[in-house]
Amino acid sequence: MSRAAKEDRRPLHRFVAVIYRIGVLRCVSVPEEVAGGFPPGRAVPVVATVGGITKRTTLIPSGAGSFRLYIDGAMRKAAGVDAGDPVGVALRPDRGSRELPVPEDFSRALSRSADARREFAASTRAMRREVLRYIEHAKSPETRARHIDYCLRVLAGRWKKRQRRGQR
Repeated sequence: MSRAAKEDRRPLHRFVAVIYRIGVLRCVSVPEEVAGGFPPGRAVPVVATVGGITKRTTLIPSGAGSFRLYIDGAMRKAAGVDAGDPVGVALRPDRGSRELPVPEDFSRALSRSADARREFAASTRAMRREVLRYIEHAKSPETRARHIDYCLRVLAGRWKKRQRRGQR
């Protein structure tokens, strides 16, 4: 069975909720009947559709087994809504990988530094994502090369520090 066919079989939850503000952010509370299907107290990766815009996002625990979904500006604009307005939401679990692909030039550089490669592999997904974003942020090839060199030095240094701590 193809991946697309499997994704079509995942449970789809549809609901209408009123948008509210938390600081500058806009969000909706996920109804109990939907929230009850997710493990409590843990962020839940989902694919959300609001106003015809579909995005990979995360349900955030909001206490007592409930969750909130943050609605970004593009979704609000597409739906023509803001705080205080009801909005239709469609959710399905997102079991796809959240890993970003490692660019070829960075992969080659990692292959030349065993310590940096080990630290990158041992890092959290969030740390790997930030390293890759830092590298991808470079606008010129020269800047990108400097970013890669810097990341290799930092990663290798972190690995060596980790090893020293483990030996004590």
